[in-house]
Amino acid sequence: MKMVEKHHRLIIFNSIHRVMLAEIRLQEKFEILLIPVPRALSSDCGMVIRFDHKDQEDIVLLLTQLGLKPFTIYAPQHEADTFVEVGEFS
Repeated sequence: MKMVEKHHRLIIFNSIHRVMLAEIRLQEKFEILLIPVPRALSSDCGMVIRFDHKDQEDIVLLLTQLGLKPFTIYAPQHEADTFVEVGEFS
């Protein structure tokens, strides 16, 4: 099994501080995993939060309510181990 499957989404923040705050709050309600940023993506903080795509709307709502914007969400494109941006929230 790959670290990121096609049903996953990745959230990238602009700082490790925001990632850690988001992880603490999201793990209370969702099945998430903190993982290193995949090579195909770039991030200043080096970590992303992986979650199931079915939770995306609720996760975006919670992160917005918590004031943890900006963040970007990516979906995997496994044919070439690349990712496509599916939402930028600022």
